[in-house]
Amino acid sequence: MIKILIADDDAVMLSLLRTLMELEGNEVVTVKRPEDIIPTTQREDPGFILMDYHLAGGDAMAPLLGLKSDENLKAVPILVTSGMDRESACLSAGADGFMLKPFRPNQLLAKIREMVGT
Repeated sequence: MIKILIADDDAVMLSLLRTLMELEGNEVVTVKRPEDIIPTTQREDPGFILMDYHLAGGDAMAPLLGLKSDENLKAVPILVTSGMDRESACLSAGADGFMLKPFRPNQLLAKIREMVGT
Protein backbone atom coordinates (compact mmCIF):
# COMPACT_ATOMS: atom_id res chain seq x y z
CA MET A 1 0.00 0.00 0.00
CA ILE A 2 1.74 3.18 1.20
CA LYS A 3 4.29 4.44 3.70
CA ILE A 4 2.57 6.19 6.61
CA LEU A 5 4.21 8.51 9.11
CA ILE A 6 2.44 8.34 12.47
CA ALA A 7 3.11 11.13 14.97
CA ASP A 8 1.76 10.41 18.45
CA ASP A 9 3.36 10.66 21.89
CA ASP A 10 1.09 8.05 23.52
CA ALA A 11 3.02 4.76 23.38
CA VAL A 12 -0.12 2.60 23.54
CA MET A 13 -1.90 4.55 20.80
CA LEU A 14 1.25 4.56 18.68
CA SER A 15 1.55 0.79 18.99
CA LEU A 16 -2.12 0.25 18.15
CA LEU A 17 -1.98 2.55 15.13
CA ARG A 18 1.24 0.93 13.89
CA THR A 19 -0.32 -2.53 14.17
CA LEU A 20 -3.51 -1.42 12.43
CA MET A 21 -1.61 0.19 9.56
CA GLU A 22 0.77 -2.76 9.16
CA LEU A 23 -2.14 -5.21 9.11
CA GLU A 24 -3.44 -3.23 6.13
CA GLY A 25 -0.12 -3.78 4.37
CA ASN A 26 1.32 -0.32 4.93
CA GLU A 27 4.90 0.53 5.85
CA VAL A 28 4.99 2.59 9.05
CA VAL A 29 7.40 5.20 10.39
CA THR A 30 6.75 6.76 13.81
CA VAL A 31 7.73 9.90 15.71
CA LYS A 32 6.72 11.17 19.14
CA ARG A 33 7.82 14.81 19.11
CA PRO A 34 6.58 17.65 16.88
CA GLU A 35 10.12 18.72 15.97
CA ASP A 36 10.77 15.27 14.43
CA ILE A 37 7.87 15.38 11.97
CA ILE A 38 9.38 17.53 9.21
CA PRO A 39 12.88 15.99 9.17
CA THR A 40 11.41 12.48 9.24
CA THR A 41 9.02 13.37 6.42
CA GLN A 42 11.93 14.74 4.37
CA ARG A 43 14.01 11.60 4.99
CA GLU A 44 11.30 8.92 4.71
CA ASP A 45 9.05 10.42 2.00
CA PRO A 46 5.74 9.01 3.32
CA GLY A 47 2.62 8.94 1.20
CA PHE A 48 0.42 9.87 4.18
CA ILE A 49 0.82 11.50 7.60
CA LEU A 50 -1.36 10.67 10.60
CA MET A 51 -0.67 12.98 13.52
CA ASP A 52 -2.17 13.58 16.90
CA TYR A 53 -2.82 17.23 17.69
CA HIS A 54 -1.20 17.07 21.15
CA LEU A 55 2.38 15.86 21.09
CA ALA A 56 5.19 15.79 23.66
CA GLY A 57 6.63 19.27 23.86
CA GLY A 58 3.91 20.99 21.87
CA ASP A 59 1.18 20.51 19.34
CA ALA A 60 0.85 19.69 15.66
CA MET A 61 0.29 23.23 14.42
CA ALA A 62 3.91 24.27 13.77
CA PRO A 63 4.86 21.09 11.89
CA LEU A 64 1.56 21.17 10.02
CA LEU A 65 2.21 24.73 8.84
CA GLY A 66 5.80 23.81 8.00
CA LEU A 67 4.80 20.79 5.95
CA LYS A 68 2.16 22.66 3.99
CA SER A 69 4.50 25.59 3.23
CA ASP A 70 7.28 23.34 1.89
CA GLU A 71 7.05 22.85 -1.89
CA ASN A 72 8.44 19.31 -1.64
CA LEU A 73 6.14 18.19 1.19
CA LYS A 74 2.86 20.06 0.81
CA ALA A 75 1.23 17.41 -1.38
CA VAL A 76 1.46 14.73 1.34
CA PRO A 77 -2.06 14.23 2.76
CA ILE A 78 -2.25 14.91 6.50
CA LEU A 79 -4.94 13.65 8.88
CA VAL A 80 -4.91 15.19 12.36
CA THR A 81 -6.63 13.50 15.31
CA SER A 82 -7.52 14.90 18.71
CA GLY A 83 -9.71 14.26 21.71
CA MET A 84 -10.67 17.94 21.57
CA ASP A 85 -12.42 19.65 18.70
CA ARG A 86 -9.53 21.31 16.86
CA GLU A 87 -10.95 20.69 13.40
CA SER A 88 -11.29 24.32 12.34
CA ALA A 89 -7.76 25.25 13.45
CA CYS A 90 -6.21 22.18 11.83
CA LEU A 91 -8.01 22.58 8.51
CA SER A 92 -7.15 26.29 8.47
CA ALA A 93 -3.47 25.40 8.97
CA GLY A 94 -3.57 23.05 6.00
CA ALA A 95 -4.60 19.64 7.32
CA ASP A 96 -6.38 17.61 4.68
CA GLY A 97 -8.62 15.96 7.25
CA PHE A 98 -9.48 15.79 10.95
CA MET A 99 -10.92 13.05 13.15
CA LEU A 100 -12.21 13.48 16.68
CA LYS A 101 -11.14 10.80 19.15
CA PRO A 102 -12.32 8.27 20.04
CA PHE A 103 -12.82 6.69 16.65
CA ARG A 104 -13.19 3.10 15.51
CA PRO A 105 -10.35 1.48 13.57
CA ASN A 106 -12.62 0.96 10.55
CA GLN A 107 -13.55 4.67 10.57
CA LEU A 108 -9.88 5.63 10.53
CA LEU A 109 -9.06 3.21 7.73
CA ALA A 110 -12.00 4.45 5.66
CA LYS A 111 -10.90 8.06 6.11
CA ILE A 112 -7.32 7.25 5.10
CA ARG A 113 -8.52 5.35 2.02
CA GLU A 114 -10.72 8.31 1.08
CA MET A 115 -7.84 10.75 1.50
CA VAL A 116 -5.29 8.74 -0.51
CA GLY A 117 -7.77 7.73 -3.17
CA THR A 118 -7.66 3.95 -2.75
